[in-house]
Amino acid sequence: MDMTKEIMNKWYSAMEANKISVQPKAATILGTVLAEYDIKQKDDPRDIWSEFLTIDDSQFLDWYTALSEDDKTVFQKQREKARKNQGNKRSLLKG
Repeated sequence: MDMTKEIMNKWYSAMEANKISVQPKAATILGTVLAEYDIKQKDDPRDIWSEFLTIDDSQFLDWYTALSEDDKTVFQKQREKARKNQGNKRSLLKG
């Protein structure tokens, strides 16, 4: 029932922000309907970069080939970002 309460509270907040309301009975019916379901929160998005930093070199190829195309895209973006940051640090050290 915790997720039902959380959903209902978010719903009330969204309605308040938009200056709308419903009759109390309608909210009670919605709460009753939601309580009939086993509602679970979505898993946190996968942190590809943290995974990469914790695997051994020997595991990299298997890990990388197991990634979805979306995960590979995320990894490549993070890799490019890290490469640019490393380049900035090198230029500062040369000075």
